[in-house]
Amino acid sequence: MLPIIFALGLLLLGTVLLLRGADWFMDGANDLARMLGISALVIGVLLAGLEPEEMLTAAIASARGAPSLAVGNVVGTNVTITTIALGLSALILPLSIHRSVRRQALIATVVSIIPIILLVSGMATRLAGICLLIIFAGYTIFLFRTDRAAIERMGEHDDDDDDDDEQELPGDRRLRWKPLLLTIGGLAAMAIGGPAMVEGALRLASIAGLGQGVIGATIVSLGTGAEMIALGISSARKRQSDILIGGILGSFAYNLLVTLGLAAAIHPLPVDAPIRLIALPIMIVAHLALLACVWYGKITRLVGSLLVAVYILYLIIVVLA
Repeated sequence: MLPIIFALGLLLLGTVLLLRGADWFMDGANDLARMLGISALVIGVLLAGLEPEEMLTAAIASARGAPSLAVGNVVGTNVTITTIALGLSALILPLSIHRSVRRQALIATVVSIIPIILLVSGMATRLAGICLLIIFAGYTIFLFRTDRAAIERMGEHDDDDDDDDEQELPGDRRLRWKPLLLTIGGLAAMAIGGPAMVEGALRLASIAGLGQGVIGATIVSLGTGAEMIALGISSARKRQSDILIGGILGSFAYNLLVTLGLAAAIHPLPVDAPIRLIALPIMIVAHLALLACVWYGKITRLVGSLLVAVYILYLIIVVLA
């Protein structure tokens, strides 16, 4: 009993540190982005979708010789955010999606094709991992270059800074440091939480006799995806669906490009049969369903309930497979 309690304790500690660190990181990075004048949709794609806790968890799992846990975390987190996070949000309040989100949805889909092919093939090599990281860099640059409104606001912001430099108060300077401190503190908390979660997951998998891929696709992915679930509930209450959808699209692409890419660059990643034959098809179908909803412009409560049901079915199938 004691080993189980210790393993669960590590999982809980890791999850709390990851989520708290993610909150600090998101608050700090969000304020920094607003200072630069980035649009709400791009904030959602690049900041709400930025998942350093998943990257750290997968990278540590790969370095610790648990590649199946890393792959399961990537696929499982994408299933989590496109089903339960989106579904719960729609159940609280039907989501209306602006037409401007369509372009980001297509871009996220296109850049996700190559990593999905790698997962279907059953192996992601180190070279492939490096290529995925390069693709993500190009994806990020493309988002900024196509956000013309953000570029204009950045120019206006620079002009305002030039005019106000002499009038800036010491309190204003401290406020400018706060986002940076939050960002660094968040990264530090996640750097501690990542190893704790991986260690707890490995111990629990050994005790329960479950495969690493199953643990990564269920328990770990739910822990690292909890931030997006909380964001979904909050965005539904505040009627800010564009940030939520942008965050889910950005997180989906980020996990497949950066999280998977970094883990593969550290250690080649074989894809277990349960992940390749069960979890991966569900992830693809869930993303295509999201793409259809984006084009339709609305996610109703009925669709939300179906997404939640898909997630429950996914958990049952993955655990029993």
